[in-house]
Amino acid sequence: MLHRALLPASIVAVALAGCAAQSSSNDSTGKFRGDQRLVANTVEDFQSAASKGDQVKICRDLLAKSLVDQYAQHGGTCDKAVDGALKDTDTFGLTVESVAISGQQAPARVTADRGKKDVQRTLTLVKQGPGWRISAFAGG
Repeated sequence: MLHRALLPASIVAVALAGCAAQSSSNDSTGKFRGDQRLVANTVEDFQSAASKGDQVKICRDLLAKSLVDQYAQHGGTCDKAVDGALKDTDTFGLTVESVAISGQQAPARVTADRGKKDVQRTLTLVKQGPGWRISAFAGG
């Protein structure tokens, strides 16, 4: 049972290790229009909330319901998992490089500035209500 409880927390930890922390003054959303811009705005909002340690906003407004529900299924809460991941996160900037919308899903390619080495990540967002929410994180 412990292994299952750690799974959702590890998802958030991986996500935040590559896509959160220090707020960047570079707004990378200006090059996008329409839904692509809404997706990019969600990613920027995620970075901003992470830099402020606002796990409530991340869980309530930025992560997909399916991802947040995983915590309840495993006996934890999103707030606690995100809070723990934020405490273990390095600082860097985040730039949205590209957004591709396919129906109700939108992979967003981002570059995380980690000092001497940039890290590429893909965040998958899903259409949820009128906006877009982060549903998955992948490295490389």
